[in-house]
Amino acid sequence: MKIQMPSALKKLIKSLKGRGYKAYKELQGKSFEFSPFTVCFEHVQGDPFAQPTRLSVSLDLGAVGFPAIFFDTPTRCLALEDFLLRELNRNIKTSSVRIKGTGKSGVIAVQAVGQSILCRSGARILGGKLNLIFFAGLPAGGRSILEQECLRMFEEAIQPVWAQSLLPEALNFSRIEQAIATLEDFSALQMALQENDWSAFVSNGSLLPRSGGNSDLPLEEQAVLFQAPEGLSAWVELPHAGQVQGMPVPKGINLIVGGGFHGKSALLKSIQSAIHPHVHGDGRERIATVSSAVKVRAEDGRPVQDIDLSGFMGDLPSVTSTRHFSTRSASGSTSQAVNIIEAIESGAEFLLMDEDTCATNFMIRDARMQALIHTDMEPITPFLDRAEEIHEKFGVGILLVMGGCGDYFEPASQVIAMENFLPRLVTEEAKQIVQAEPGKRVKETSQPFPTVLKRRRDLRAVDFSRGRKEIVIQTRGLSSLTLGDNEVETHYLEQLQEEGQLMVCGWILHRLKELQVDSDLSDVKGLKKIIADMETEGLASIAPYNTGLFVLPRLQEALAVLNRIR
Repeated sequence: MKIQMPSALKKLIKSLKGRGYKAYKELQGKSFEFSPFTVCFEHVQGDPFAQPTRLSVSLDLGAVGFPAIFFDTPTRCLALEDFLLRELNRNIKTSSVRIKGTGKSGVIAVQAVGQSILCRSGARILGGKLNLIFFAGLPAGGRSILEQECLRMFEEAIQPVWAQSLLPEALNFSRIEQAIATLEDFSALQMALQENDWSAFVSNGSLLPRSGGNSDLPLEEQAVLFQAPEGLSAWVELPHAGQVQGMPVPKGINLIVGGGFHGKSALLKSIQSAIHPHVHGDGRERIATVSSAVKVRAEDGRPVQDIDLSGFMGDLPSVTSTRHFSTRSASGSTSQAVNIIEAIESGAEFLLMDEDTCATNFMIRDARMQALIHTDMEPITPFLDRAEEIHEKFGVGILLVMGGCGDYFEPASQVIAMENFLPRLVTEEAKQIVQAEPGKRVKETSQPFPTVLKRRRDLRAVDFSRGRKEIVIQTRGLSSLTLGDNEVETHYLEQLQEEGQLMVCGWILHRLKELQVDSDLSDVKGLKKIIADMETEGLASIAPYNTGLFVLPRLQEALAVLNRIR
């Protein structure tokens, strides 16, 4: 189907010939029929170097020939939204059309996507209609409008991308069916976790290694595919893949051990990222983790607000009481203790830790150190001495990468050794070692672990304004979030997948501040309400308008950002 550019839009653009760039503003708020698309100029840039013009594009999916079965459930809508955004990104990238002009002239874009399938505001399906946000840099020569280049951009660049990416005749329906099947299988796999009391499941044939330390793409060469170990293997029935075998991670205390570079951290990272589904071909699409799982690490320098740290910390120098602990710059051990308590506060059912990013003195004090530095001189209660209690008291599963400390064999319910990227169950061997070589260290707990309270932070002091702007919420990658003049460091929140999630966290906190005016809800209950409202009213309802760049975060990330505001 050939898309025709509306004559009214052609006429308007031609009338702008030779005028200053701000004359493009005459397009703002106007809608045009690019049959079968309806296009509205939501916001027109005022400068060729400013962020590109934002267009909303709507399409009746059934009317153009998409089968209703592609979007008749929320899961299938999400799969189709994700698929179409990926098609748009791919076709924009491969487009050979080049538009002349200065600044961002000729730039066309949609919301970028990573390896995860997430709820994004760049493409949403509601009532059988696709609503898309599209960006276009209107061409200029200096500060003057290039009307011919603008016409060419719409006719030769934008319209072909829409036709190639969004119309049924240009799409491979089998790939859409595959995308839907991938997401429905993941959803079924997450349900199987609850039914079997598992914290995670890694299917045989999964590809865990990534192509590089700064890449989330799969390693394509010389990669070893995952195979469940003998003694820790189970079958699950998936709606499309059928019977799938793999390794369950029971809701207990699980260790991943092994030599360096044998795949311990690769397995952990695959499990921690499987709180979200992955796109077909990623290699991790049949790995699922309970959605509330939290990766915990040491985080030197993070702020802490009024938390009961007494379960891990006794009397500290210059601190009145660790039952109401606050600091502007926590140490590694203190920050890791706080992160565990805050994860439990958020409702996390599964804690994941890698010794490489943990504070050693928080994880373990061996017998020799206990003999030299007596317990009455050491305020830290090691995690080793609380792991079983935390698991039993809060019903939280635990997964630890531990390559250098055999004392964790004692509380472990499962010990998995990684050898050349393949797991082997060594629980029995580990327990035999414990019996043959009993540990000499003394357990360092003198009182039960305290109840984790749902706190409420007073946000009245958090100012979201800057200068004349009432609300300023900005991100810098995944490393920081700016609220007004306040910068929140977030680069240690490893489970954030896309920048849009961090942006939405900022808007959620703005809404939480408003909610506190008429409510005494705890932070957790307030965040639950706000996220539930977004799921009902739409992702973009959190802000004054749809930027086309929002991504739905979890409650765990929203609370983590709140807890890091100074």
